[in-house]
Amino acid sequence: MTLVDRPGMFQISGVGIFRGTQLVHMAPPAKMVSKLMGNLLDWLRNTDEHPLVVSSVFHYEFEFIHPFEDGNGRMGSLWQTLILKQWKPILAFLPVETVIRDRQEEYYQVLEAADNKADATPIYRIHTASVT
Repeated sequence: MTLVDRPGMFQISGVGIFRGTQLVHMAPPAKMVSKLMGNLLDWLRNTDEHPLVVSSVFHYEFEFIHPFEDGNGRMGSLWQTLILKQWKPILAFLPVETVIRDRQEEYYQVLEAADNKADATPIYRIHTASVT
């Protein structure tokens, strides 16, 4: 038994984030996911921004693209941890997903604010508060 039909594969149809029955985020169309992820990974390879900014922006953009049918939050947290670990190895033990779970309502509000502004600054603030 699998949770999704195509584990590890990009989504092939519309994917959204729901809170109960309310749609809080609609991911970009499936046909754009591969290009958006390619652009995000290119940016990650070439950016010279501070690692706290990079990890936060990457996490937000990953969640915005929402490339998979399920598990995007866990994958976004994993990527953020890996980026931070490259900067300071001790941060590999930072429980990003636990911080998000414990502050889930605030996390969703911050994602929504970032979406509404088309600006990752709100997500950067919540993430750096958990690191510093």
